[in-house]
Amino acid sequence: MKTSTQRGFTLIELVVVIIILGIIAVTALPKFLNVSQDAQVSSVKATGGAFKSGINLARAVWATRVGSGPAENLPTFGGSEAGEMDFNDAGWPAQHYFTDDEASPQLDNVEDCISVWEALFEGDEPGVSNSNSSDETDYKANYISPNQCRFNFNDNQNLSIYYDSRNGQVSVDSDPNS
Repeated sequence: MKTSTQRGFTLIELVVVIIILGIIAVTALPKFLNVSQDAQVSSVKATGGAFKSGINLARAVWATRVGSGPAENLPTFGGSEAGEMDFNDAGWPAQHYFTDDEASPQLDNVEDCISVWEALFEGDEPGVSNSNSSDETDYKANYISPNQCRFNFNDNQNLSIYYDSRNGQVSVDSDPNS
């Protein structure tokens, strides 16, 4: 009768495999930890691109319907009052109020920043609120004198979208460590 011998891994072989797996984990782990931060950066870049597109589209409507000078309650997006915007002398969105009667609308406070954001995105997503508010929104708006806004991403305050209504500039600060 034959006896079979079972052969398994030696302790040395198991230790070597564990060390190799540890080295792989140490080199791969940081890559997986940055996935959340990369997703936040991508989200802010996408929102900034959508904001810039909305600003440019609103400007195109102003150029087509008005052409020069300020405009108040200009139907820009859809047919309701929610889609009306006020434009400054240079033709850039400055605010969204349908009760005002200003000769020359200006972006001059945080409420104006929020109103432009909400008119461009036509809804609650992505949400924005005043930087002093305790509301849980995606972005916090700050007014920067003169005629500029910064929308800080709530999950990472180093990520933000900047808007200058003097020249229509929209930029995204997407360095999560700045």
